[in-house]
Amino acid sequence: MADKQALNATFFAFRKRDKAVLLPATIAYAVVGVGAAVLFFLLNAQAFGDYFNWWLGVVGNAAKSPDVPPSPETMMPPQSIAALIPALLLFQLVSYILLAAYEAACLRGMIHGESGGLFGLTLGADTWRVYFTYWIWLLLLILFYIVCAITVGGAVFSIALGMQSGGQPSASAVIVPLVLGLVVLIALVYFSVRFAPAAATSIARRRFAFFDAWKVTKGRFWALFGSFLLLWVMFVVFIIALEVVLVLAMAGAAVSAGGHGEAQSAEAAFRAFANPAWAGAVVAFIAVCIVASFLFYIALFGVNARAAALALEEGKITAAS
Repeated sequence: MADKQALNATFFAFRKRDKAVLLPATIAYAVVGVGAAVLFFLLNAQAFGDYFNWWLGVVGNAAKSPDVPPSPETMMPPQSIAALIPALLLFQLVSYILLAAYEAACLRGMIHGESGGLFGLTLGADTWRVYFTYWIWLLLLILFYIVCAITVGGAVFSIALGMQSGGQPSASAVIVPLVLGLVVLIALVYFSVRFAPAAATSIARRRFAFFDAWKVTKGRFWALFGSFLLLWVMFVVFIIALEVVLVLAMAGAAVSAGGHGEAQSAEAAFRAFANPAWAGAVVAFIAVCIVASFLFYIALFGVNARAAALALEEGKITAAS
């Protein structure tokens, strides 16, 4: 029967499996993603260069003449920047399709133990199921903002209107928007958790089944919420700790370089970080953050995969033949 098995989903992604899927898919995703970013930059290098030179000019003019407002001509970015807009839209499209392929590969490996394509990355049906799941999430997010604007925004507007007419807002008039905001926030968290395994549900069922995630998470809200909360807390604390270490290192570099005052210390820190050893430390910091981010997202995928796989075992959902 349903809900008899413990979820145990927090670190489900890192369980030992017969077939390695996550690491090859992650490496392939990183290589293809970096390649796409480099290609995008090379194809638009001129526009990026124009924008950088324009930005340096604006900052330089503001530093030389802080009391003189910049002219409208100076503030206008180069015309080549306009060419970046369609290129950026195309790059974002490719990025999200690549992300969908990566998530589909991870979910497919964790739920069905299957792989395929380029180390798990394919443009098959699973990828498009995950990709269209992103669109459903976007539409739901827009709907949420509309509900927010109607409820909380309407209450705040009525209070402001009453104050403009000379009246004093009552205690209830102040409390109601706060209560509405809290209710909306709780609703956002609740429905986000209930539909979190939507992509995993589609992979498990081998058909697009976004709203079947409601069946998957039935009776498991608190277990899922606890897993997500623990992963978020661990990730945020880890990143903050890394940032503290980096800031302390920069402060130490500035002091050792003999900087005095805010501007001099910043300049001294940059000079110190020009040292290959310090530059290597910064690169290592960035690399650790990237690895931590990948582990975090894989862990989230694992929570969703565990919920969908367990629902499949318990008969809450069935895979298409």
